[in-house]
Amino acid sequence: MNEIVKTETAETDGEMKIGNSFSEMKIEELKYVMERIRPYLPSQLFEKIIREKGESEIGIRRMRLTVFFSHLKNFSYISSRLEGEEVAEFLNFYLNAMSRIVSRWNGTLDKFMGDSVMVFFGDPEWTSDEDHALRCVLMAIEMREKMKEFRKKWYDMGYQEPLASQMGIATGYCTAGNFGSPERMNYTAIGTPVNLASRLAMAVDTDEIFISHETWGYVKEKIVCTPPEKLHLKGFDHELLAHRVLYANEEKSIILFMKDEPKGLSVKIDSSKISKEEVISIIDELYSKSEQE
Repeated sequence: MNEIVKTETAETDGEMKIGNSFSEMKIEELKYVMERIRPYLPSQLFEKIIREKGESEIGIRRMRLTVFFSHLKNFSYISSRLEGEEVAEFLNFYLNAMSRIVSRWNGTLDKFMGDSVMVFFGDPEWTSDEDHALRCVLMAIEMREKMKEFRKKWYDMGYQEPLASQMGIATGYCTAGNFGSPERMNYTAIGTPVNLASRLAMAVDTDEIFISHETWGYVKEKIVCTPPEKLHLKGFDHELLAHRVLYANEEKSIILFMKDEPKGLSVKIDSSKISKEEVISIIDELYSKSEQE
């Protein structure tokens, strides 16, 4: 009798081990598939789906967003004279860097369209209109600074044609969510602010950022801009106001060092609470201590 019980127990244990192994294999397969799918979805959307275990429906809704567009000036003309492999190498370098900046400012990367980038703030995670607009403008400022690195790489590749970006930002009510068919859905935003951001990017001078008057209203205390300019843009039957972004107002804005941080180093500066001189003094002191150790 005992032998029969032992045999049955052994068989049960064996079945459990096989079942556990099978489950582990399924989990690993699922992780593998998810990692392959991840690059094709905005990171915020992907994380929302995982966090809520697919229980929440991502429907279509109307909401206020801040939308960003950028493109490389004359890149289509320049790239037409290059080999396809060269264009692909540079675009991947450029778009990969743009994607990292978008992630650091917690924006939703909507799409890449050749050398153009579309990003929006406010969905699927909403904080406040002021926060969305400010993070979007600060992101654009960092992207503008990053163009210096792109120009160097462009020059190092042997090309003399000037390379510059143009950026536009607009705030307003959009329709956001999943568009398409059950077989193929696209998570995006549509509406007047999307069109306006795109037109502003095409209208602004190279290496500059145009923001709509509504966006300016949310960031004017923390971002220094030019006085409003009157614009007549394609697709709009009325005169519009836009401002050129100069720089972040360090006296009123929290400035983060958003560069890629090496392991073992993390820097955050609130310039409304500490002066530049104090920051430099602290860094000098830390450097001196590290030299002594």
